[in-house]
Amino acid sequence: MAAEPVDLVAARRWVGGDRALLLELVGIFVAEAAARMAELRASLASQNVKELERVAHSLKGSAGILGAGELQQVCAELELAAAAKRFDVAPALLARLDHELGRVVAFFRDPAWQSRGIVP
Repeated sequence: MAAEPVDLVAARRWVGGDRALLLELVGIFVAEAAARMAELRASLASQNVKELERVAHSLKGSAGILGAGELQQVCAELELAAAAKRFDVAPALLARLDHELGRVVAFFRDPAWQSRGIVP
């Protein structure tokens, strides 16, 4: 069984235990996830290095705040690949990112995450 895609203890720590803030951030993240993926795909297709870096960096920060470590890691790898203009490895990284983003979004769409004793 795969590990959970989100470390709720880390997420709660990032928001100082503020349940309302965490719920707000999760809501924004889930609502914008598909748009961020579309931006990444378009940036890669047009080989727009600055945009690819910007979106990967932004998503990396959001993932870090929400405790999505694996997503954060693959975003960092994509950001570095974009900076180095490594368009040969970027498609595989984007596929990994898409997979991890899907796992994180699915995790937060399941209301059970709120009842795990981490978000009172």
